[in-house]
Amino acid sequence: MQWTTSDYRELPEDVKTEVDTAFDEGQYESDEELLWQQVAGPDVEALKRGETYYAPQVDIENGVHTLQFEETTPQYDSTKHLTVPDVPEVPLNISFTIKDTEGTVLKEVDRTIEEKDNDRKVPVATELGTYLVEVTVEGWGTVTESVTLEYTTYQVLLNIQESDEAESSFSVDITQNPATTPAKCQW
Repeated sequence: MQWTTSDYRELPEDVKTEVDTAFDEGQYESDEELLWQQVAGPDVEALKRGETYYAPQVDIENGVHTLQFEETTPQYDSTKHLTVPDVPEVPLNISFTIKDTEGTVLKEVDRTIEEKDNDRKVPVATELGTYLVEVTVEGWGTVTESVTLEYTTYQVLLNIQESDEAESSFSVDITQNPATTPAKCQW
């Protein structure tokens, strides 16, 4: 499923008024077409408000338009991956442990990165959310970094660099490549 989302912060103020009422009172009603319908249309499947996603529901009965929201967890069509674009040396034996924010292990993946290795993707999850990525490089140590998977077309990059820090001989930087991201809506 390809989720189409809107971010609450980017909504026009008059639409925010409808949305706020729907959240505060459980629903928003109007005898006219909702501004939400005009802005979001039928294609928006989730509204991001803070760090939480909500599925909008618009009903029309006897000429009354009603807007409600229900918390949801959007999912990707397939597993979202971390891509390891480059490493300081090869071959490099790396273990990845993916955990939820409570510390529950969701996935463990071992990879040996060879110089001409095309398999530099590490599966993370199909659900949007924040995850802890524990990276262990054989002979170097372990580093933990968090990654937030949002609904974007960003490619998530995991960069491994050698480090002079006392705690570990390497560091990890997780970034999102915006080059593949569509332009924001100009409401």
